[in-house]
Amino acid sequence: MARVTSRRSASLRRSVIGAALFVLLAPTAVFATEEPVPRPALPVDDTVPTGEPEAAHAEIHVLVKTDVVATVEQLGGVSEEVVEDWYEVEVPPGVEAADYAEDLQDRAGVEAAEVDAILESQATPPFNSTDPLYTDTGSPMFQWHLHAANVVSAWQTTVGAGAIVAILDTGVNDGSDGFCHPFVAEYNAEADLGGTGAAFDADGHGSHVAGSVAQCSDNEVGGAGMAPEASIMPIKVFPAAGGALASDIARGIDWAVANGARVINMSVGCPVSTCSTGTSPMNEAIARASAAGVVMVSSSGNNPIDVYYPANHPEVLGVGATTRSGSVASYSARGIGLDLVAPGGDTSGSGLVWQDTSGGYDGKAGTSMASAHVSGAAALLVSRFPTAPPTRVRNALTCSAEDIGPEGWDGPSGFGRLDSGAAVEQLRLMTEAGTSNCVTQGGDNATYGSVQSTTGFWRLHKGPAQVAGFYYGNPGDIGFMGDWDCDGIDTPGLYRQSDGYAYLRNSNTQGVADVSFFFGNPGDVPLAGDFDGDGCDTLSLFRATEGRFYIINRLGSGDRGLGRAQHAYYFGNPGDAPFMGDWNGDGTDTPGLRRNSNGFVYLRHSNSQGVAEVEYFYGDPGDVVFTGDWDKDGDDTLGLYRPSTGIVYLRNSNSTGIADHSFGVGAGLHVVGGEF
Repeated sequence: MARVTSRRSASLRRSVIGAALFVLLAPTAVFATEEPVPRPALPVDDTVPTGEPEAAHAEIHVLVKTDVVATVEQLGGVSEEVVEDWYEVEVPPGVEAADYAEDLQDRAGVEAAEVDAILESQATPPFNSTDPLYTDTGSPMFQWHLHAANVVSAWQTTVGAGAIVAILDTGVNDGSDGFCHPFVAEYNAEADLGGTGAAFDADGHGSHVAGSVAQCSDNEVGGAGMAPEASIMPIKVFPAAGGALASDIARGIDWAVANGARVINMSVGCPVSTCSTGTSPMNEAIARASAAGVVMVSSSGNNPIDVYYPANHPEVLGVGATTRSGSVASYSARGIGLDLVAPGGDTSGSGLVWQDTSGGYDGKAGTSMASAHVSGAAALLVSRFPTAPPTRVRNALTCSAEDIGPEGWDGPSGFGRLDSGAAVEQLRLMTEAGTSNCVTQGGDNATYGSVQSTTGFWRLHKGPAQVAGFYYGNPGDIGFMGDWDCDGIDTPGLYRQSDGYAYLRNSNTQGVADVSFFFGNPGDVPLAGDFDGDGCDTLSLFRATEGRFYIINRLGSGDRGLGRAQHAYYFGNPGDAPFMGDWNGDGTDTPGLRRNSNGFVYLRHSNSQGVAEVEYFYGDPGDVVFTGDWDKDGDDTLGLYRPSTGIVYLRNSNSTGIADHSFGVGAGLHVVGGEF
């Protein structure tokens, strides 16, 4: 898939700077959302959202930027500095905060003035339980969401050791399961207080988010988190009721940076109708954090409208939500600023995201849950590659995301669905190449095709890019590629099971077959290759009922079919998946098998009965094999298409190991090798 390589004291302080931001969790059964209203009363509206909610802001003070203390004093009322050069200034009685902020814009010595927005929590109702397990697939509290994020692949090389993740939320409690490491630099941004217990979580939302990031997973209790060896920095930005002020969030960001956080998770949001350009104190704090090497992640919003702020900020990863089925959640905000989607769940019992809170394990759903998974993945990345700059980490997550919508970026899913294992590998490749652009370790020259079996649409791929597309054949046809006219270019072929015919075309364009003939028996598997080294490909077959290869060195003719085989031999066991390739570079294609029962590959160097010359293990159960010369060294090697993820994995040697290249091509495809 083609990728864009880069993107874009407490008397008066009881709100967030300029606009009200929301903790982003999905609501109850019908994905109701909390409707933000002026503080302190913020009831849940248990209805489906019908439009953009109006964001609240602090009514008793506004925010003023000035570097002259005397200017603040001249404004009258009580004032207090919240973050660098920004002050809370008391609003006079009987005056609207917004009007007062507008009036202050014209005062001498005032650089900027704005309301202090409130970011609201969108929490699901509590659903407590005590024994969710990472491994128990039969449990209604099964942590499907960690599996969906492919964290097991990332765990092969990193578990988040040394990474500090700041959770800007309702606070964090240790819970019944706990975290592997003590909390770091706890802080209550609302009260501007630090120390043990300062960020006590009376709500449970922040604890749930922190659990998805770094729940301890080596204690044989409950469930796991994405980065179990990471450390959590709890930063409380939400009061006991109502939303978080932007000023408190900005203060929390600065605290996180000053105390060593490498990742900041912000499950908060303000709709673009109110925060079209964000809030200045938060924007400045975000810029300082990015300059300090901090990766920032935020939930996109629980209303299917434009992505909320700060998720839409170019230096913040905006994260939408997917359900257990892997599709984009109906409540997930979308559009400009959305970078990727991750498991956020839905409100069905088996579709909730399960993590420990102060009241035991709880099931929740929302984009808050999704951003937590991405923050956990970011912790895995910065643990493995501690010097990687934020842009590189962000791009590693988007470059490696599994495309689940139209090719490339799209509004509902961004660059695709989180694959934490692929993200670790992508960051490795970026680090080795010294770039923040998407890289494939030299796989840009690998050529292969894919066929959408339900439509007959062919795509030709070169590395991650699609280079051609055309319709050829009918739904259900079995596709393959070969050099039928000996011109050195592989073109499409089809086997139509409904009439038993093979249809070959001599150009990679839409049109009718140039050659067609009757082919074998029902259930025979077509195998394309050059079986005699003459430079021309023909079509042979594997008869699964016999476990026998039939090698034919000519193309068939109409109803007469293929005629008598030049060679016929037994190789392999019933149920083996057959394929052909030039394994030793001698110009002749010979058989190979992959045994689905054990994942072993068996290759033979001649078209004759005998034992395999090469044996090795490669892939997972359910992977589909295709072959080609990915690195153009003259020897064919294996590719695998994983239907469950829509990713192809190419390896440059016939030996056990990990893939040298991997590309997302999409689900529901039949993938074939080819030179074009």
